[in-house]
Amino acid sequence: MKKFAIMTAALLVAGMISPAFADCDVRKADEDKQAKCAEKCDDEFISRKMNYGANQAEVAANKKACDAACGCPQNSKDL
Repeated sequence: MKKFAIMTAALLVAGMISPAFADCDVRKADEDKQAKCAEKCDDEFISRKMNYGANQAEVAANKKACDAACGCPQNSKDL
């Protein structure tokens, strides 16, 4: 039982600390380089998607490539 409690506590601490190191939330772009990169991907995607003559498949592929380069592939999983 003691071993289980220690393991659970360690996992909770690791779960609370690890998101601070790798955060792809674009709302935190002022304080995180990875989030700033993801924000640039979003801005480019939105501006190109709104272009009437844009090839939407190419726009989605560019967004996925940009997010992968930033280390945030989960940001484009729904495209």
